[in-house]
Amino acid sequence: MAAVRLFVANDPSGHWSELTEGVEPAVRVVADDLLQAKRARNRIRADSDEVAVILDVTVAVAADFRSARRELESVDGVRYAGSVGGLAGLIADIEAAGVADGVTLIAASPRQDLRALGRDVLDWLAIRGQARAS
Repeated sequence: MAAVRLFVANDPSGHWSELTEGVEPAVRVVADDLLQAKRARNRIRADSDEVAVILDVTVAVAADFRSARRELESVDGVRYAGSVGGLAGLIADIEAAGVADGVTLIAASPRQDLRALGRDVLDWLAIRGQARAS
């Protein structure tokens, strides 16, 4: 299985940076749900399988689910509220199901430290044998 690629959105203007060691060019995809994301990946990959399709996921990770969920109330698209372990599981499932080759983490709140969260997710994925941190 290929390693899951993980990016973070650096700012609201759309700049992003990779936390993993991907070599293929990456195409960023925004979708309303996982089915739409998988269809987009299939369309993109029909033209070239030499590209990684990376799905935007807005995340809220907090000490308790209610706090995390509140952060996502006004967010559209694919989103996640919960724990680091749950987020790592979602990302692994997204890759395993062929929905996308990786994700871009987008903070639901400016208080969320995406780089630290990304490193924690990579640690969880490494335990599962799914990613290599750069």
